[in-house]
Amino acid sequence: MKIQEECKSRFESLIANFIDTNSYFANSLWEEIETRYSEPQRTYHNLNHLYQMLGEYDLVSKELKDPEITLFALYYHDLIYDVTSKTNEDESANIAKERLSVLKIENERIKTCMEHILATKSHRLGDRCHPDTSYFLDIDISILGSEETKYYEYANNIRKEYSIFSDADYQTGRVQVLHHFIENIRLFHTDIFFDRYEMRSRHNVKLEIHSFLKGELI
Repeated sequence: MKIQEECKSRFESLIANFIDTNSYFANSLWEEIETRYSEPQRTYHNLNHLYQMLGEYDLVSKELKDPEITLFALYYHDLIYDVTSKTNEDESANIAKERLSVLKIENERIKTCMEHILATKSHRLGDRCHPDTSYFLDIDISILGSEETKYYEYANNIRKEYSIFSDADYQTGRVQVLHHFIENIRLFHTDIFFDRYEMRSRHNVKLEIHSFLKGELI
């Protein structure tokens, strides 16, 4: 309950700058987020994920050019999550656009929010990306730098989300994703997250890949 209450409280504080938080629309905004992130098939991309990201966001919020928009991106980036779909990020970004437009947020700021969300497709930066996008991507994958036991829990929760796939198919897809991360010179774009999580993240990712080679899941 603490996690749900904290996520709700932080969201209400965010939208209080734009709308009466006691209004029906304000309540509907949170209810939509809570309902989506509480879908039964979500064993990782749920409110726990948002809560963990909020903790990482707090560590770097003072470094951000537009912390409000980064926080909106945090709440909306996985609003749509279907493991069989390739348009989750696009759909989530479009919903964020609609909701922020009703809040009368400037178009350029809305575009930045969408940019943050869409960047999670590849977790790579474009040539002219907003400076906060690098922080947002690092916040999103900070779980990779967890202590081993927490990483094991994360890896197993991801497997549960893909339970409709066979072990063989899941292994192929998951290893591809993990290699996508470690083939980069650095997993983390910002020095703050690089110094904090890079070495441990590489260790964890390689450990997971090795577990698949042994025919097991860590």
